[in-house]
Amino acid sequence: MQSRSRTHRVVIVLACSLMFLSPARRVEACGGFFCQTIPINQAAEQIIFRTDGTMVTAVVLIQYAGDAQDFSWVLPVPGVPEFELGSALVFNSLEPATRPVFTLETNGEPCADAFDNDNIVFDFSLAPPSSADGAEDSVTVLESLSVGPFLIEVVRSDDPEAMIDWLSENNYDLADRGPELISLYVEEGMNFVAMKLQQDAGAGDVQPLILRYESDEPMIPIRLTAVAADPDMGVLVWLLGDSRAVPLNYPHVIPNYTRLDWYNGSFSAYLSYQTLVTEAMNEAGGRGFATDYAGRDLDVVGQLTTEQSLQAELGFYLDFDDDAEFVAGVFGSFVFPQNQVREIIVRALPGIDPANEFAVYLSPGAMREIFSVEQLAAARTQIADEIRTGIIEPVAATIAVFDGDPYVTRLYTTLSADEMTVDPIFSFNPDLDDQPLERRARLDVDCSVVGTSWTVTLGAGTDRDGEVVIDGTGLPPGFSVPIPVVEQDAFWRTETMSTSGAPVVLVQKSFPMAQVNNEDADRGLCGTGICGAGAATAMIGMMVGMRLMRRRR
Repeated sequence: MQSRSRTHRVVIVLACSLMFLSPARRVEACGGFFCQTIPINQAAEQIIFRTDGTMVTAVVLIQYAGDAQDFSWVLPVPGVPEFELGSALVFNSLEPATRPVFTLETNGEPCADAFDNDNIVFDFSLAPPSSADGAEDSVTVLESLSVGPFLIEVVRSDDPEAMIDWLSENNYDLADRGPELISLYVEEGMNFVAMKLQQDAGAGDVQPLILRYESDEPMIPIRLTAVAADPDMGVLVWLLGDSRAVPLNYPHVIPNYTRLDWYNGSFSAYLSYQTLVTEAMNEAGGRGFATDYAGRDLDVVGQLTTEQSLQAELGFYLDFDDDAEFVAGVFGSFVFPQNQVREIIVRALPGIDPANEFAVYLSPGAMREIFSVEQLAAARTQIADEIRTGIIEPVAATIAVFDGDPYVTRLYTTLSADEMTVDPIFSFNPDLDDQPLERRARLDVDCSVVGTSWTVTLGAGTDRDGEVVIDGTGLPPGFSVPIPVVEQDAFWRTETMSTSGAPVVLVQKSFPMAQVNNEDADRGLCGTGICGAGAATAMIGMMVGMRLMRRRR
């Protein structure tokens, strides 16, 4: 990762999120469709779109880690949007609530002699290896306003060079390819939202932004992201409307679920699904979207963090008679966003060395020694007010985007910089069926005179319900043997979608049944109830127990 300079460098990406999906790396900064410093390792960008006629509402997740004075965020938009603060807490609930679920039904048992208890092998694999001054005159500031911690200007120009100069003069350094890509949107008549933090705001105050604007379809200006995108950067989008959402100018891609890790639990399957989608997109031409979920059957709003729960949390601490205890309680709360709460308390009770913040703000006694009774009383009022306006009201505003029980579609893809040449556009198609959240498969195991054999059959949610895709001998995967490496393409079908009618199939693969021979594979402990995804844990426990018994002897 390049070191961050004091210069306001702009990274052109959507939002940093889902960091558990990739190896941990220090994140310097990330904003919306632009953000500061490069490069950033991001597992998925997250954005919610809702359409009501020609009105589009976009909720963009913004995460940032860095100095507040270095934060900058630029977004091309049609027209002049209306702005409102959103809440990351809603994204934190929405993502797992709409995440695909993978269920493997297992029938039968291997033959007893398939196990060699003297040769215990632990396999922790989750998935198969992945194969100028003059500029001011020609740039118009259409609107200037403050929204929560943000200072926002909506600007436009018919002259690409003038727009580039204005951004540079206002400390938006666009990196090497930035000017070239900014020019594309100027030539297409787009305006730009240019945003920084207010003087008294801290980095922890950065939160999602809600934008409402007139447009025919939701669109992600992904071309700008090419400036600093990591290879296979994820894009995760929810679309709310009257029916299932579709990508209009990207293919729809259905992965080959034969290659999924069905065998080590739903979470491992989901991790392997992310890899599978990346490989499927790369094989299908580099661009496309997979549908994670599409339907009305989920109570999405019921699973989101609510305004009422946050009001109750605040009310609990407001019942404390002692002002210092109120501050300590709020500071230690795990319900409110901790970065935001820290910034709020630091503003209300300033002057504490950051290294000592936990020791002071979690200790009523320490605060009473440092601050006067009057300071603590004033801080109580200020903190409560900022929690209401900066945390609770944005949650209510974000949940309001889901009013009316809209149809929810979740689409996912990964893109590298050289693939970000077309901005994805979305619409809705009432003629399409739902995509269930759950994908199912069945593992049938049989013991006969010739030994253990097994098959894998894809089920509901995979578009290949009832197809037997693997025929195996020996121990089946999940019984302490590696998951099968299936030499097949990562995508099953690509198709184009439109606003009506069935998809038009571009390519549909016909795969022969995969043959897997595990008869000579390293074998683990099973046959006595210690099988499947928990085998390694159980075996470790047994080995530790035997060692303890030997010591006691």
